[in-house]
Amino acid sequence: MVSDVKTRDSRIPNARELAGPAKRWAGYGWFMSFGTLLPLVVFLGSYVVHLTLVGAPVARSLDRFGVWISTFGQEPPGKDKLEARKPASDRPSFVERVRRHAPPGYLERRGKPVATWLRVLWFVLVGWWLGALWVLLSWSVFLAPYPFLDTVSALLAELPSVMTLAYPGTQSERTDR
Repeated sequence: MVSDVKTRDSRIPNARELAGPAKRWAGYGWFMSFGTLLPLVVFLGSYVVHLTLVGAPVARSLDRFGVWISTFGQEPPGKDKLEARKPASDRPSFVERVRRHAPPGYLERRGKPVATWLRVLWFVLVGWWLGALWVLLSWSVFLAPYPFLDTVSALLAELPSVMTLAYPGTQSERTDR
């Protein structure tokens, strides 16, 4: 009788085993509802801070917060499976394909910084509205059914170059932000 009770209890999953998947799927439910819309508000607030040109450190912190709030810092469910299926190809990432045709890619191909008067003219005529479109492009990645957090972070790291033609940093500087 005692051994019968022990075997029956061993088949019942404990609370920790049940909480792990439930927590991941609750996080995914958050991402698919409010976690998709709230980052847009945070990113647009970050953009307004970027417009001041002196608030870049605060704006980068807001960008990181917007990415964090999308999943509350959890890894998305199935991330390990997605990375395992990722083909080992030479095809560049979405960020690199967009970057080639954006101001940061142009500046890198040019190989030298742009004159200050041209940067001011760019910001006044083009940069402020192109920056808003860039923020919307960055956020639109969240509309996919899977949160590609690294892609959003990489696109938002390029915002200063898009807005002001500032010479982009190195690859490690862009990913550390």
